[in-house]
Amino acid sequence: MTKTRRFLIFVRRGLLPALFCVLCLAGWAGNAGEYRLGPGDIVKVSVYNSPDLTVEAMLSSRGDLNFPLLGRLHLADLSGDEAERLIAERLAEGGYVGRPQVTLVVSQFRSRQISVIGEFNHPGSVVLDRPTDLLSVIAQVGGIGPSGGDTVVVIHDQQRQVLSLSQLVAEPVQALRTILLSSGDVVYAPRALVFVSGEVNRPGAYRREAKMTVQQAIAVAGGLTAKAAPRALTIHRVDPGGQTRAQEASASDPLQEGDVVDVGESWF
Repeated sequence: MTKTRRFLIFVRRGLLPALFCVLCLAGWAGNAGEYRLGPGDIVKVSVYNSPDLTVEAMLSSRGDLNFPLLGRLHLADLSGDEAERLIAERLAEGGYVGRPQVTLVVSQFRSRQISVIGEFNHPGSVVLDRPTDLLSVIAQVGGIGPSGGDTVVVIHDQQRQVLSLSQLVAEPVQALRTILLSSGDVVYAPRALVFVSGEVNRPGAYRREAKMTVQQAIAVAGGLTAKAAPRALTIHRVDPGGQTRAQEASASDPLQEGDVVDVGESWF
């Protein structure tokens, strides 16, 4: 079994989170402060030795915070460190606090989320509280479920990008660096499909169920026509190199996502 195949099994069985803890710690250790504040975030700001200046509040729809003495401060799109410096500078400039030491903590991340839908084990909303890549999001939602396949779709600014999971996990470290997600993105895992053609009553695309066989796919496609040759079965399958290969099949052969089952015609 290849490394890529083993990795795909981890993805499909929801074992990715433990593996990605190892990969992500090194890459993200210094990035926690890179989260950019936005409307709806709840922040707690405190100033050392100035308890009257402690405030916990939600940023407004414009990304503003009403702060004691300073009034409205625009914090949207600032990192936590940048917001701390801004507040400290305003306090010092106004003569309110000498050499202020400001701490800002995000209590609830609400402004930057993505939607993860489809055939994941635990679909839902994921908060982008740091630079976040596609594979780590798949890990957070428990991996691809049994009805999912190799394809993941990312929708960004109404543009769709169709990605092959097997290609991503072939070089996971590179994928961690390059496929970063943005607030408002949608990640979608479609159901796995197989295709049935030839001498069946309803040729077309059908959902691939877990452990689906050639015989089961033919049954879903309405069964054989009167002209069908029951043993003239062929599977057209895309190999890891992207080439489509045709192979003789039997009714009990298991199917993979994207397989095309062709039933031949009887000449008698």
